[in-house]
Amino acid sequence: MTTQTLSKESALAVEHFERKLAFEIGPIGLKYALEGKEAITVVDLRTPEVYAQAHIPGSLNISIEDLERDQSQLSKDKTTVVLCYNITCHLATKAALLLAKKGFPVKELIGGFNDYQAANLPVEGKKEHGSCGTSACS
Repeated sequence: MTTQTLSKESALAVEHFERKLAFEIGPIGLKYALEGKEAITVVDLRTPEVYAQAHIPGSLNISIEDLERDQSQLSKDKTTVVLCYNITCHLATKAALLLAKKGFPVKELIGGFNDYQAANLPVEGKKEHGSCGTSACS
């Protein structure tokens, strides 16, 4: 079935979900991209204290405020994958929007660190910890 035979509402839904998929990556997809040495920089927006407990190996810990001021650690030749605490945390969405407006290729890690960790994927840090107990998630 092509979009020409769909109702206007269905065609809009198709367009929405195609665009959504183009700018999101799931935990398993991220694992495969990192293992495949794809040109990716992972930016973890959680607090330094939470990041120190457990994080995706090789990820950068940058606050949203620092990211707004300085993107010098990032390259427009790589896709930046942003993440925060969980699926309800909006820091990653805010960061993705900021970077997209500045011309960076960007994707959001769906489910944040919590879903990544729940999938039993590799982490580094002092201990496994991924919950958001602060107002920093909003």
